[in-house]
Amino acid sequence: MPKYLLFSLIFSLLIINKVQAQLDNTALEYHLPIKSEYNQDFRFGLNAFGFTRNNEYFNDIADGYTLFGYHFNPKLVYFPSDFVRLEAGVFLWQDFGNNRFTQIRPTFTLKVQKKNYALLFGNLEGNLNHGYIEPLYDFEKVINDNLETGVQFLLTRERTKLDAYIDWERMIYPRDPFREEIAGGLTFEHTAWQTENGWRLGLPIQFTAQHKGGQIDSSDLPLLTVFNGATGFNLEKKLPGRFWQGVYTKNYYVVNKEFSNVPQLAFEQGHGLYLNAGVKTKLANVMLSYWQGKNYVAEKGGRLFQSATTSFLHPGYQEPNRKLLILRVMTDVKLLDNLFLTLRLEPIYDFQNPAFEFSNGFYLHYYTDLFVSKVKP
Repeated sequence: MPKYLLFSLIFSLLIINKVQAQLDNTALEYHLPIKSEYNQDFRFGLNAFGFTRNNEYFNDIADGYTLFGYHFNPKLVYFPSDFVRLEAGVFLWQDFGNNRFTQIRPTFTLKVQKKNYALLFGNLEGNLNHGYIEPLYDFEKVINDNLETGVQFLLTRERTKLDAYIDWERMIYPRDPFREEIAGGLTFEHTAWQTENGWRLGLPIQFTAQHKGGQIDSSDLPLLTVFNGATGFNLEKKLPGRFWQGVYTKNYYVVNKEFSNVPQLAFEQGHGLYLNAGVKTKLANVMLSYWQGKNYVAEKGGRLFQSATTSFLHPGYQEPNRKLLILRVMTDVKLLDNLFLTLRLEPIYDFQNPAFEFSNGFYLHYYTDLFVSKVKP
């Protein structure tokens, strides 16, 4: 599948009119606000994210390790009108235990926002903001692959929300020894049924696509084109109590397919069933997830859900049929208007390789836009 066909596939779906994933990552998301009162403002923006994630995994599919550090993204922001935001800054990533910055990158975003839609060019409102389920998009990308660059279209209506984007991951120049890399995708959800007493039925569609290739590189590797998609239903019920706040079930059928002329992945196609049920309380959100996959691989997906190993300790290992049960206990604490503490504990039971494994996380997220001056007419 050539890259222009990938682009066409993504943007042809824009005509189908904040998509929610199976996990509530609201406290970890970062959106770029545009307000009418910001017109002609110069402002100082800041997005700071501290993370500790510990994966106690002992299986042959996904390695266990610890991530500990912070992201820091200061920026200067100018609003040339009441619907345009222009910003430039620098992204700093520091892993504790490393005396050097893991990453230093410039950031730039031009965002145009109208009533129901927004268009972004440059750095996107990416990673967790897309609202993917974990088999399609790894939660850890908010740490390990935070920045996405390209173009993004957001649509928000009363019953319909959509996020479509292209992420240009690697540029090539003549005779480069590696392939051009492009990723993209779409998340969409339509509220098919909603009642005044708190019931809601949502119908989601999600997909990711990756293309690696090019015509001017010197790499001997063939073209690679991969598709992962999911659809299902989300049923929720808000509860009127002060402690019990809601119950929900979110269920997806997931597929993967490689379209390369020369197959390169462990499995050319596969599928999975991803079932979730949970309860929201005043203290925490508790969710039980069941995954059953066959020949499933996803370059962007969570490592635990794969049928082919991502472990450097066990190269080549495959587990065509994979079954997992995951309990998730999650809580967000609002410390200030724009400062959140997130705590998570996720015990895991692997039916194929019975053992107790878990991951736990501690996250601090702060963001703000501070007024500096206003441009005189």
